[in-house]
Amino acid sequence: MNHPTRLGEDDRLRFSDAVEASLNVMSRQQFFVWTQSSVQSLIPHEILICGVEDGTCPGMAVHRFSASRYFRQEHFDVVIDPIHGLMPRLLAASEASRCSVVFCPQDASREVDEVLLELITDNEMKNLAAQLVLGARGKVEAFYGFSRLSGPLDARLGYLIDLLVPHLHNAFLRVLATEREAGGPTVARAGKIVTPRQQEILNLIKTGKTNQEIAELLSCSPWTIKNHIQAILRKLGSNTRTHAIARAMSLGILSPD
Repeated sequence: MNHPTRLGEDDRLRFSDAVEASLNVMSRQQFFVWTQSSVQSLIPHEILICGVEDGTCPGMAVHRFSASRYFRQEHFDVVIDPIHGLMPRLLAASEASRCSVVFCPQDASREVDEVLLELITDNEMKNLAAQLVLGARGKVEAFYGFSRLSGPLDARLGYLIDLLVPHLHNAFLRVLATEREAGGPTVARAGKIVTPRQQEILNLIKTGKTNQEIAELLSCSPWTIKNHIQAILRKLGSNTRTHAIARAMSLGILSPD
């Protein structure tokens, strides 16, 4: 990929602001807000997928930060499949293109990775710009993928991703370290933090429904709903319903709208 010689003045200022703001990121909520503000000003996107080998168990833990109502849990589950999902396709695409940043769809001069393109289009991601992060031994230890990008997938975007991903990675590692120290929740490798029923209850809480109203809508007892909500609070590391909703939105379980 041919990068521009240097950033324009506006991009340079936005990049400087984004790097400085990244130093204040300590929690998932702060990470989500930062990516939807400072990072968004440089890379307009609706979905950010972060995969990190955090050392807690074999494999890569995958996390999502989504502002799209179209990208649902069932899509995320397909994308994070360790055999047929995003990670193995990114490895293949990176090796084939010999570029640090993977675009899908590619420009007309490059051969299209039909499998990666199908994975993206079938799962409401629309497009993708991603970068693999290599560790000291040359092994992939993380990846960061932006989807539903509103701008062109071009050299400027590739250069910005090259510049921003190291800071994105450092900020997200800091979030994970803070969670470990606090004993907070981490994202399951299957991509499921709450059950489908609990996600349904979260959506109803978000609309302002009481326990009694939720119980009537779901044809169960208020006691059952109370137990579900207590389990949700534990899983999301929250003390209140309001905080649980904010947490769920930052994790991509609920859409912000």
